[in-house]
Amino acid sequence: MIAAVLFLLLRAALLYARQPFFDELFTVWISSKSFAGILQALQKDSGPPLYYFAVHALGLKTVFAARLLSLACAAVSMAGIARRDKTAALLMAVFPPAILFAVDARAYAMCAMFVTIGVLALGRERYGGAAVAFVLAAYSHYYGFLFFPLLIRRWRALAVALIAFAPGLWLAMHQPAEATRWIGRMPGWPDALFVRPPIVIAILGIAALLFAGKRWNTFTTMTVVPIAFALVLVIAGRPVYLPMRFESVIAPPLVLAVATSLPSWRPLAARALLATICGASFVIWTLGLLDHMNRPPDDYREAARVARLVPKDMPLVATGYLYLETVVNTRPGVIAFPAEQGEHPGWRARPDPGSPLPPPPFFWVGERAAPELQILRRAHTVEPFYSNARAVVARVR
Repeated sequence: MIAAVLFLLLRAALLYARQPFFDELFTVWISSKSFAGILQALQKDSGPPLYYFAVHALGLKTVFAARLLSLACAAVSMAGIARRDKTAALLMAVFPPAILFAVDARAYAMCAMFVTIGVLALGRERYGGAAVAFVLAAYSHYYGFLFFPLLIRRWRALAVALIAFAPGLWLAMHQPAEATRWIGRMPGWPDALFVRPPIVIAILGIAALLFAGKRWNTFTTMTVVPIAFALVLVIAGRPVYLPMRFESVIAPPLVLAVATSLPSWRPLAARALLATICGASFVIWTLGLLDHMNRPPDDYREAARVARLVPKDMPLVATGYLYLETVVNTRPGVIAFPAEQGEHPGWRARPDPGSPLPPPPFFWVGERAAPELQILRRAHTVEPFYSNARAVVARVR
């Protein structure tokens, strides 16, 4: 009961406190396409299609609605873990990465849900059910593929899983390397998702988890094997580790490993260790919630909102990353300049010297330093309508 209350309260608070993240806007954009259109768009991006298919099939049109789908997936994970072990459910309820991505309009909570089903099936030695669950996890997010080696004791189940996921592997191999290469180039990017905890809190939390693994068990294996597989891929030059996101998917076997090892401790030590883990997690969650509550409005999002004031009969042109913000937050029918920006709004398209200009008059929204703005100024009269530190809305005639 306590775990269920904590699960809902901690996630509900962050659900309303957190501003929509850029990747969540991409979810809304790509999920508005047909199933075939989603697959076509993913050939210019990274990741498998199952989460986007689900958002599309359910008719979810907003970031908030897609977040509720993730929260439902997280609730299924929580229910499965609670049936297996109440202590593991408590740990899952307060684990910061699991909280964050339970209210994120991305595929991580769905992937973690199928991982939960898979590891629980393996705990009962139901390899067929585990294989199906891990395949669905991999079609939600490629992290699910890291759990395939757990099927190696039943080679038929592993073979079926590999055959079933062959289309997903084909898609992964045909997606551009640039779609994941950015991971290693942005060491500070986790700040966009969750506040970094004080180093003392982080050390205490990590130490508590390590000490809790005193007793090796089957769930420890289910935690270590995917981590080892991920390390092999990283060493091989594949950037697969994304802080917080990876931990949110590995969370189900991790909390089960910790919970099932606690009985090997003396009762007082076990309670102290559990209190340390929960306390450190709660502090990190509190810092994260305060961080999100106190963040100023995003400049791009504010410009997209101001663009709503543009008369409906006036064309609205958007450039760069402002195109995704505008097409999701403002109105449909936004014109992309250059046109390539509309093909994949998650990447910044650069105008060629011969890129055709939209015919005036129209309103334009984009970055203050956008090269497109200089192109427009050379060809037309540009009258600023709204501006902030990073973005501009202007009338072009």
